[in-house]
Amino acid sequence: MHAAMPTTRSIMSDITTLTKAVAKAIDRPIALVGMMGSGKSLVGRRLAQRLDLAFIDSDSDIEASAGISIAEIFELAGEDKFRSLEREAISAAADIGPVVLSTGGGSICDAETAQLLCERTIVVWLQAQPETLFSRIGSFSSRPLLHTDDPLATLRDLATKREADYGKAHITVTTDQLSAAAAVTAVLRALDSHLAVK
Repeated sequence: MHAAMPTTRSIMSDITTLTKAVAKAIDRPIALVGMMGSGKSLVGRRLAQRLDLAFIDSDSDIEASAGISIAEIFELAGEDKFRSLEREAISAAADIGPVVLSTGGGSICDAETAQLLCERTIVVWLQAQPETLFSRIGSFSSRPLLHTDDPLATLRDLATKREADYGKAHITVTTDQLSAAAAVTAVLRALDSHLAVK
């Protein structure tokens, strides 16, 4: 005899129960890390909405305080200055308490920022293959690191170089085949498991 297939209503009920459990247990920011195109902003916004938390995008905060784009900061002041501004933005977000924080692709590759993230937030790595990232990114104009002759090769190279840094995350969720909604649910399930054994 086959088990009954779950109904849409029962699935939604399970997700609601899961969301409430995670929301109740969260005591610090949830920081999303990963390559550009991994879904940090899209998944982050939806996750924040589900958990009824504020959403913070560190890149947007940096642009708002600097008054210029990330690409312009790289061009005018260099990557080191950008990483310093990024660390300040992430530290300020960590001070707020439970929020969903989307970080820049290279944030956790900076040793000081990685320590800050790992000690003061729950770090979730949204992992995806370079080919998936490439198909999602669309315009490269706002991606200074991809201003190369072969952006896909650059993505592959970056992914390899950053793998060990992203591996510092408390949680890894692979998003290649997932819609944004499915990725949010996968993150919630992973958070629930992580918080249960913390």
